[in-house]
Amino acid sequence: MFKIILVVCLIFAVMGCANKPFKNGQAQWDFDHHVQFKQTKITAHKYRLEVVANGKADFSVLATFLIRRSLDLCKSYGFKMEVLAGIESFNHQLESPNMLMPSLAANIECPAN
Repeated sequence: MFKIILVVCLIFAVMGCANKPFKNGQAQWDFDHHVQFKQTKITAHKYRLEVVANGKADFSVLATFLIRRSLDLCKSYGFKMEVLAGIESFNHQLESPNMLMPSLAANIECPAN
C-alpha cells in the first residue's frame, strides 16, 4: 500500500514539473527583468516581440530585454531588428509626464544558417 501511494505521489510531482509550451503570441512574464512580453513567430526566421510597458520598468530595461530576447531567439549575432513602436524621446518625461508609454514592439529577423 505504501509503495502505491509513493508511486502516485511521485507521478503527480513529475507532472507538476512539466513545462507547458506557450501559444504563439501569448503573453509571458520574464522574472529576471520583471517585464511582460508577447512573442509571435511570423516565419521560420522572423519573430515579432512586444515588450509591454507596465510603468514599473524603465525604458532601458525594456530595450535591454528586447535585445537579449532577440539574441536568445536567434542563437547568434547578426540578427536584424525593425523597431515598430515604443521609442521614447530624451525629453519624454519633461514634455508629457502623465503620458502612457506604448509597448516596445519590434520585428526580429534571424540570419539563415
